[in-house]
Amino acid sequence: MRAVVEYASEGGKAMGAGLMARVFIVCIGLTLLYAGSSRTACGQDLPTARVAVTDQSAGARAEALRAAITQVLVRLTGRADIAHAAPVASLMTSPQPYLQQYHYEHGEGGRLELITRFDGQSLRRVLIQRGIPIWQAARPPVLVWFAFDSNGEQELVNAAAGSQLHEALSRAVAELGIPVIFPLLDSQDRQRVSYSDVADGFSEPVLAASRRYSTELVLILRITRSRSGNWQGRWSLYQDDSNSSWESGGVSIEQALAQGVPVLAARLRSSYTLLPDLAASSRLQIRIGGVDSLERFAALEELLTSLPGVAAIHLRRAEAEWVSIKLSLNVARSQIEQELAHHPRLESSAPLPLASSDGSAADNPSSAQSELTYRLIR
Repeated sequence: MRAVVEYASEGGKAMGAGLMARVFIVCIGLTLLYAGSSRTACGQDLPTARVAVTDQSAGARAEALRAAITQVLVRLTGRADIAHAAPVASLMTSPQPYLQQYHYEHGEGGRLELITRFDGQSLRRVLIQRGIPIWQAARPPVLVWFAFDSNGEQELVNAAAGSQLHEALSRAVAELGIPVIFPLLDSQDRQRVSYSDVADGFSEPVLAASRRYSTELVLILRITRSRSGNWQGRWSLYQDDSNSSWESGGVSIEQALAQGVPVLAARLRSSYTLLPDLAASSRLQIRIGGVDSLERFAALEELLTSLPGVAAIHLRRAEAEWVSIKLSLNVARSQIEQELAHHPRLESSAPLPLASSDGSAADNPSSAQSELTYRLIR
């Protein structure tokens, strides 16, 4: 993505209020031109994959590349069966044009693995061109209340990584590109929710306790071990005012999770995938606060270019910690507005009048009202 940097407002008036503002604008411009164009060349949020190989021969590598691009396509679309879709057949047989780099490492147990990096932006575009919806970049995480019971050994899985259950579920959802969070299970949570509430599917206390996590998606998951030794999962997804439930099973915890997670992805795809019209063209003016350093601007630029449907970003003005940016879109404005409104790193802010070069209010204060205004957080 190549960004266009402008140094004057409408009518040719100077944008900066002083030398430092001008220097910051120039630095931001360079950040946009170089970081943005580099991101076009190397892809946004570069998808990587690890695949076990028997050796470093060309034949083994070709087979591993097909498996690697399958992993990436599954994460971009949330479809475990994407490799069998006719529109991606050529990607599966010839992944090399989208491969940016690869190398070998020794993984667990000393096994040889091929580590690959693909051009994610190009793959997203190809999927869209072939009519396959992709995940929205900004979508809420799923808050998972996970109860485990193995012959009387009972556990609620919390946000602390490291446990086998936490890692098993995290891997399963990551394979399908589903962001999840776990409750802290601190004193506040435990005062509101008991193990039995989660294990028995009592949604009212669980949903009440979930409000502190500010997400619209809540999953209640119960994994139990039967007397035969098999594992059974009961899943309940709560989204806004609706809910759906399903079951899974397997001879191991991993199998029970692997059977249930694709159903979760299918439920989420109806609300959180999109198919942009690459031929469409529209613009959206936004103003972002909290951008008081090049590092913060780089974070903002990465955020904006990761949104499917944003074709280019145009810097219009930089004032103190505020930047005004015009987005060129190939999706409906409402789609990007929704993405911005739900993005965890942005919060809505009241519009502020733009200052002119002499520090007074701008001649056209109504222009500020036409901008959507946010603050960059965290």
